[in-house]
Amino acid sequence: MNDGAAREVVVFVHSTGTGPFLWAGVPDAAIGGREKILPANLGYPPNPPIERGREVTPADDAAEVLRAIPDGARVHLVAHSYGGLVALEAIGAIADRVASIFLYEPVFFGALAKASDADPEAIEQARAFASHPWFLHDPDKGGRAEWLEVFIDYWNRPGSWARMPEPMRELSLSLGWKMFLEVRAIFRDETPFDAWALPAPTTIAVGERTTTASRAMSRRLARDRANVTLVDVPGVGHMAPLTHAGRVHEELARHVARYDERTRAEGR
Repeated sequence: MNDGAAREVVVFVHSTGTGPFLWAGVPDAAIGGREKILPANLGYPPNPPIERGREVTPADDAAEVLRAIPDGARVHLVAHSYGGLVALEAIGAIADRVASIFLYEPVFFGALAKASDADPEAIEQARAFASHPWFLHDPDKGGRAEWLEVFIDYWNRPGSWARMPEPMRELSLSLGWKMFLEVRAIFRDETPFDAWALPAPTTIAVGERTTTASRAMSRRLARDRANVTLVDVPGVGHMAPLTHAGRVHEELARHVARYDERTRAEGR
């Protein structure tokens, strides 16, 4: 980053059921020494919890992210899963200041369920969740233990909820209502993949061991966009920013290096 350039910051948006800690370990070197900003989505510490029954949307979370961005700064956005939806919601307000975008498996189940040009198996997976008798449709069960078991076992493997240490289960239960709202939102939002703006050089990273649906969503978002680099991360799944953070940080470092090289070549 040139000393005379505008201030650049890296804004990290976390995923459902995690928190700012998800990205706190990113080495300074991976982002070229830029300032890290780690906002918490609404309902996650240090923000107050969202009481059961209160409605909060991805747009509300995007507004929280935007409040954390310094005035006038150029922004590198980094996000995981639901955080990808939040980041893309925020872009409209800062499109002219977005320097680059790094997304690890952003999720758009509503768009996937309505798609006709993605992996048929993935589309069916999204539609199966949408037609589940209560997962998305029963607020009384949403975010409670039975619901969390379905959610966590899907993104990890069967039995993951049962094997979780008690403190982690208690944390999930304390966040359960907000987690339910986030998951429901990614199914309700049917914005077509091509309608999302990616106004800056973008990397979309996909774990080799992720779900069929998640792989399809990342690939469909990346398709036919000249400014998008799609990368596969070997040996990891959807939760790699938590379970294999070092491998994701390496891909982020490559993304930033590509940006810096392009900036130098353009004399900026």
